[in-house]
Amino acid sequence: MTNRIIGTVSLATVQPIAFTHHGIEGQPLMTRGVDAEGRPLRTVFLPASQLRGRIRHEAAMAALHSKGAPVKLEEAYLAALGQDLRPEEDRAEELVRLREQQVLREAQPLLDLFGTWKVASRLKVGHLLPDVNVAPDSFSIIRRDLDSNEELMNLLPDEEQDRFYARQDSQSMASKVDGMIKVAERELRAAKKAKNEALTAELTQKLEELKTAKQSHKGDDESSNSKHLLSVEAIPAGVNLSGRWVIERARPRDLDVIVAAFDGLSRRPVMGAATARGCGEVSGAVVFSDSEGEVLLRIKFGQYTPAIVEWTVSGKAFMTPAQAA
Repeated sequence: MTNRIIGTVSLATVQPIAFTHHGIEGQPLMTRGVDAEGRPLRTVFLPASQLRGRIRHEAAMAALHSKGAPVKLEEAYLAALGQDLRPEEDRAEELVRLREQQVLREAQPLLDLFGTWKVASRLKVGHLLPDVNVAPDSFSIIRRDLDSNEELMNLLPDEEQDRFYARQDSQSMASKVDGMIKVAERELRAAKKAKNEALTAELTQKLEELKTAKQSHKGDDESSNSKHLLSVEAIPAGVNLSGRWVIERARPRDLDVIVAAFDGLSRRPVMGAATARGCGEVSGAVVFSDSEGEVLLRIKFGQYTPAIVEWTVSGKAFMTPAQAA
């Protein structure tokens, strides 16, 4: 048995998975293969950072809960994000930093495995890809206003109902103007790119007028429109995704960290955005083997229940006697 452990992750979308990735709306797509004419074929995927970040979060929560003491801000940043807030850390000599890293790795299994901004991670995570190329699913979620609930509206006196309808009219007009602003902003960017000074000046003035009109409709009400259609782009439900994890220089305690993390995911098996509106539920399994292919550990997760953990004889032999017992 070598000191490298390989994990095969299988994840099924029980519900659609939707999220914003690096500030870009819509589902991430990647090119995978080309057609007969050489045109790229695109598919949805679950970015490695998405699952890795969630697993790190669950591992950090398990580690911080086990402290049995109040958590300091510096500890939270270091465990959850790998960021060291100590200002003196950057100014220390390289030899001192290396010694500190060795001490840190030995003292904190979570950071030893996942790393920090200055300590290299030993866990390599791949993207999760579908078995075949899959296009994103698009659908809409309606957010309704108070008037969709007749019983609630009847609780409001006439003057409060008048306030409601006045607000609804103002918000509706402001929303329409907001759509015009977005169109004008796109046209302005195109005009600037084309170096059309006359059109740029015209659209700049138009934008100012539209923004003034929007503000006049909203008045002192800075809240958003309560009734609108929310467009969602997602990995469809019923899709199987898979990928590979690699733990370099693996230690028995690495698997303890991984088990705790997948248990946390299993108890709350949702990922991404719009989880309060039917999106995000997942289930799956992960199998960890040594570099010769000998299975050490199987974990099944999902269904809002504790993870099912199965150690093999080889897996128990890999762990310390106290942990294997």
